[in-house]
Amino acid sequence: MKLLLKTMAAAAATLIALGCSIVDPSDREELRQQIAMLPPETLSSWDKWNMNVNAVKWLKLYKDPNDQVGKLQCRLKAGGTWSGWNDQEPTYTVADLLDCLLESGDIAVTYTMCADKLQAVDGKSRESKILREEQVPGVTNVECRFVWDSRYEPEKVPSNLTNPRSITVDELIDWLISLPAPPPGFAAPQLVPLLCPLGAGPGWGCPPRPTDLPGEQPTDPTGGEPGDHP
Repeated sequence: MKLLLKTMAAAAATLIALGCSIVDPSDREELRQQIAMLPPETLSSWDKWNMNVNAVKWLKLYKDPNDQVGKLQCRLKAGGTWSGWNDQEPTYTVADLLDCLLESGDIAVTYTMCADKLQAVDGKSRESKILREEQVPGVTNVECRFVWDSRYEPEKVPSNLTNPRSITVDELIDWLISLPAPPPGFAAPQLVPLLCPLGAGPGWGCPPRPTDLPGEQPTDPTGGEPGDHP
């Protein structure tokens, strides 16, 4: 799955570098109509995959992996009174956020969902450690929260990382074509005959591309290695 996510990000980066969408033959309009008729839950899932890919691409292309993106803050309750929020170490970097995005499994994790995931996992661990291991005298409760660095707040990053309404049908088409094979949970086989003429690869059950030499493994135009196709 991590390889698939890396392939998605590489493909998206290639499209941006070219500065345009994949060529638009007449088949594309029918594909737009077919996608628009898919169940809302399918489109919602695909929007999240696109936001995941967009976040990976943006972080890899434009950000230093050691740059701080956020941190945990915790507060203690003692004698019925809460303390102020205190910063916790270590803080989270671009590299940590990329790990969260690339290791999302079969369910797409978006930019903002990573903050929730880090708070849920690391925050609970920190709360437990303070209560049980550090045993601060008089403390009866602990709360932790994730706080974005001001430069990485969701309102300040490109909208296609955080807002599903910013994902267009054409972006979904380009994303599908870029994949070496159908995405997790793909349940729209009627789209495949329309994706093949637009450049979908053999992993979709399409005829070999002109760049796939006879007797050799399919090449991956997104920059992957031969054999990356399932």
